[in-house]
Amino acid sequence: MRQKLSAATLFAGVVAVLLAGCAAPEPQGSATSAPQDAVSDSSAMATTLAYIDAGLPDLEGASLAYLVECATQNSFCQTRWDGAQDAAEAAGAEITLFDAGFDPNAQLAQAQDAILRDFDGYILSPVADASGCATFELLQATGKPVVNINSPMCGNADFTDGTAGFVAMQTESFFLEHVENAFSLCEGECEAIAVGGFVGSDLFTRWENAIQRALESYPNVTVVSNQPGNFDPAVALTVVQDALLANPDAEIVVSSWDDMTRGVEEGVRAAGMTPGDDVRIYSVGGTEYGVGQVEQGSWDSTTILLPYEESYYGVVQLARAIETGEPTPGFTYLAESPLVLEGPGSLFITVDNADGFTPEY
Repeated sequence: MRQKLSAATLFAGVVAVLLAGCAAPEPQGSATSAPQDAVSDSSAMATTLAYIDAGLPDLEGASLAYLVECATQNSFCQTRWDGAQDAAEAAGAEITLFDAGFDPNAQLAQAQDAILRDFDGYILSPVADASGCATFELLQATGKPVVNINSPMCGNADFTDGTAGFVAMQTESFFLEHVENAFSLCEGECEAIAVGGFVGSDLFTRWENAIQRALESYPNVTVVSNQPGNFDPAVALTVVQDALLANPDAEIVVSSWDDMTRGVEEGVRAAGMTPGDDVRIYSVGGTEYGVGQVEQGSWDSTTILLPYEESYYGVVQLARAIETGEPTPGFTYLAESPLVLEGPGSLFITVDNADGFTPEY
């Protein structure tokens, strides 16, 4: 039997989730170090939405393993876990959480445990590219389908051959879109400040690559300060205040996470400047707080992330693979989801389109 769950019902039912802010590392782990472009596959998104609209299968208690870098450490991770549980319930499956806590060794051990427990399929959000690839190969050897969410692996920009699907946003090309959007709004010579995550992480490598590539397209922009903020508002405050005191002509700050951007905003104020007036702020997250700051005029934009859809669609693709034996190859890029296309119409939430978007975390 197939349970009817229309795409419209799914999207209307996504509710804003008010959870604790980020205290742990940012909610993803992997990135390719090579400056490659992820290429979305509209057919992968279309296939996924059509499968939802037709009604998810009743998998009669099939067992799914949810192997992720995080699930409870911050609001992104918790909202993503909510989406996975809701999709599993809709498909009549049981889902078990394996939370690696951003530790690649823990994730490998959890994968070995999951294999011994003989699940019917796996959702994998790798802590890091290389370790994630090794984990994937172990899971793949079971002959059970594996869907990759959030972070690419095995040196790929997006989809990895052999997986049953890839659902994500934060590839290198996503960050390139974010940074180029900010740089494109500079008129004439423009000084910029960049604040990223943890040095040495795959995510930081993606962020850094995106900045360097954006600079090639916008030679009028000079990045006068490019520092890690460790996804910590207190660190970001100090980084931005110091950067503005040394570079008082800086016009924009690009940040890679809304919670960290709280500190960016306070750093602008601590330097004696007005956010949104003297210094424009461009963030990533699309969180309730971030959208609120955009609406107030303190930030110029926040770029949407959709953690609920990321895991929901991933579980849908896994259910499809279990039921039909068919993978959903290609990059299911959430910028093409109805929540974006039929809502604000853009990844970038500004004061002009904020009323078309409801944050989900």
